[in-house]
Amino acid sequence: MLPFFPFLRSSSRSVVRSVVGPAAILGALAFSPVVSALDYAGVGPTTDPGGLREQFPASRHEFWQRGTGTIVRPEDDDGRFESMLKEGDGLYIVKLSPDDTRGDMTAVSVSLDHGRVRRWILSFERPGAGTKPEQIEARYPGCKRVLDTIAERHGPPRDFTTRIEDGMQHRLRTWVDAESTLRLDCGKLLKRNPIFAIDIEITPTSK
Repeated sequence: MLPFFPFLRSSSRSVVRSVVGPAAILGALAFSPVVSALDYAGVGPTTDPGGLREQFPASRHEFWQRGTGTIVRPEDDDGRFESMLKEGDGLYIVKLSPDDTRGDMTAVSVSLDHGRVRRWILSFERPGAGTKPEQIEARYPGCKRVLDTIAERHGPPRDFTTRIEDGMQHRLRTWVDAESTLRLDCGKLLKRNPIFAIDIEITPTSK
């Protein structure tokens, strides 16, 4: 079964709305924590992918090579995994064990382009079955808890947008600094009240 790539999403059926109000601007001026990089739970643009095995030692680590479908793991013990992290083209996926989970994260994905980080995806979906609304909602943490954690460290978001796709409203909040962009995606099923955190995307600024 192929992994879920949260950053590969169709927008053909999306409705987008952007809201940037005076309150958000004043809030940003009033709240200015001193933090060097946009990160979450210790993962961000300054994180070295090569250090994730030490950071999450009990978790499952895989490198999915782009274009070939080849999966390389550290336990292969032939040096290919380390080589892929330095110069490979593909997706490095860390499926977090319960012992390594922090900040409600369940997986960390790093998209690499010949060893250069293109984006980080921090996923919150927990294992679960069923397609009923309450079953889907139960697989994710509440949006407010994740949002409060980010805001406490990085201040209020720069902007807020929404889009509707496949029966779900995506509520997107974005933080930006000189080094990267952090985007929190929270979901709300139509005609339902719970709002839950789906994932965080961190994209380094191109230089």
